[in-house]
Amino acid sequence: MSQQSLKQASCRAASGTTGTYNEDWNKVFADSGITTGTFSEKMLAYTNKQGSAWDNAQWDVSGWGTGSFTNVNEAMAQLGKQNGTSAPGSLWSSMGTFSAE
Repeated sequence: MSQQSLKQASCRAASGTTGTYNEDWNKVFADSGITTGTFSEKMLAYTNKQGSAWDNAQWDVSGWGTGSFTNVNEAMAQLGKQNGTSAPGSLWSSMGTFSAE
């Protein structure tokens, strides 16, 4: 199973959905109270919200500072880092399963 498939499986487990990748993520966003914006805007809001829950002040690996982030790629990388990903390159791409609740 690919890392993307593992992330989708996490979304499905948390939301009880069996839709497309975007449909599953949109349900996770909605369950977190994020219902407006583009997919990227919702992802940014979700990852910042999750980062706050995990104390993103602990994360300063790339010198981006601490959240809340305004760049969706940095926020997604932060989510990967908070879930134990430490491989070089994209922390988001390396992340598999995570807590989507």
